[in-house]
Amino acid sequence: MAADGLILSTDMVAPDLRTDMCREISRPFFEPTLLADAPGSLELSLQTHLFGRTVVMASRHGQQQYRRDRRHVLGGMDQYFIRLLLAGDHNGACEDRTILVAAGDICVFDLSRPFQGEGGNGSVLSLMLPRNPVDKVTGGRDLHGLLLKKDEPTTRFLTDFMISFATLAKANDGQDTQAIEDAAINLIGACLARQTPPQQDPALAHVLRHRLLHFIDTHLADPALGPALLMQRFQVSRAHLYRMFETEGGVATVIREKRLDAAFHALASSDGKSRSVTEIAHRFGFSSSTQFHRAFRTRFSLTPNQARSERSTTPHQRLKPLGGLFDEYVRQLNFGVSRTPPTGES
Repeated sequence: MAADGLILSTDMVAPDLRTDMCREISRPFFEPTLLADAPGSLELSLQTHLFGRTVVMASRHGQQQYRRDRRHVLGGMDQYFIRLLLAGDHNGACEDRTILVAAGDICVFDLSRPFQGEGGNGSVLSLMLPRNPVDKVTGGRDLHGLLLKKDEPTTRFLTDFMISFATLAKANDGQDTQAIEDAAINLIGACLARQTPPQQDPALAHVLRHRLLHFIDTHLADPALGPALLMQRFQVSRAHLYRMFETEGGVATVIREKRLDAAFHALASSDGKSRSVTEIAHRFGFSSSTQFHRAFRTRFSLTPNQARSERSTTPHQRLKPLGGLFDEYVRQLNFGVSRTPPTGES
């Protein structure tokens, strides 16, 4: 059902705390910093509503640079972030895809992947959609950095739809929420799919890729995990297995990066603090501590010991009275996260 709206704003705190407040609000998404020539502090106000698993978010922001790196990705959110820029402009990069966003454009971010950019004063209407149903509609197409320009018919249609959906989310009493949300995801997914080149055999490739990724995720500590095991388990050739993950550098690279991500989580967890870095490295298939440190620093731009201390940081002491609001905010953002594989995967 639709939840009551939640409002967070840098206007809630004293001017000298506004930059800290903005960073706390933005933390699940990216690290914001002031533009080099921007005066004052970071400014951000947003209102969120939870409609089923979909988060509807209206925001107003000041000038800023922003960067979502691997550490943010490991925060757990892996939804699609559909953003309608109502005012202002942005430019940035979603990995190898450059985007120049003007008022009236719609852009898509995959929150399981990094991005960065900068923008001036502006306002945005956003929808955070759960991954699995969107992927089902789009056939697993690559949506990260997809840009729909304002003058295109599809963009005008989606703009009207997003505004109407946001209005409904504020007023809905819970009736037919699931049916409305399913219809909305199907409609948005179909529109996005038409703007993205299809992959070869997208439906079959999507199912097999998800099965492979689920198997990898559940066997990261298995020393035998590698291309040979996957070829045997899923009866695919080495060439086909490489093509499935070619854009990521091959399946061996995917396994290595997922093991590093798992090691990051282990280092940051309370249980991980009682284990040595060497023990955690060996657990995830790194026989050499030197090799592990080098790979870890390359992926996260910090050392394993720095990862431990970073996750123990807390919000500014003078923001603690707002802790309840932050807790509810994070709960809403993570409500739609779904990593459950499609039926029949193992």
